[in-house]
Amino acid sequence: MTYALFEGFLHGYEEILELIASVSIVTLEFIGILIVIIGAFKSIALNASKFISKHHHNIRIALGQSLALGLEFKMGAEIIKTVLVRDLQELIILAFIIALRAGLAVLIHWEIKLEKKEIEMTKSEEAKTETK
Repeated sequence: MTYALFEGFLHGYEEILELIASVSIVTLEFIGILIVIIGAFKSIALNASKFISKHHHNIRIALGQSLALGLEFKMGAEIIKTVLVRDLQELIILAFIIALRAGLAVLIHWEIKLEKKEIEMTKSEEAKTETK
């Protein structure tokens, strides 16, 4: 009798966990997509504003940062999906997706770092020519 009660409790707890995981996955995926879309529009606006104002914005850095942040949210959703995986084939597919997204995130961060370095070098070269 006690075992059946415990088993019923465990089953109910598992259903609640699956519901929370499912809602979390959809929410994180939505936030990730929203961040990428907003970042793209922001980059387009920055590109348009450079024709109006003299201030130069680096669009690649702005877009890269929003892509990286959106990707982080989507990776979080993939990690939570591991709770819902039922067989080995799903787990392998999920592992490849996580590895691919992690690789993309590293690549985007590397690209942003290189772009910032390039901007710093350009600014220092401009400062050297202005002082001469």
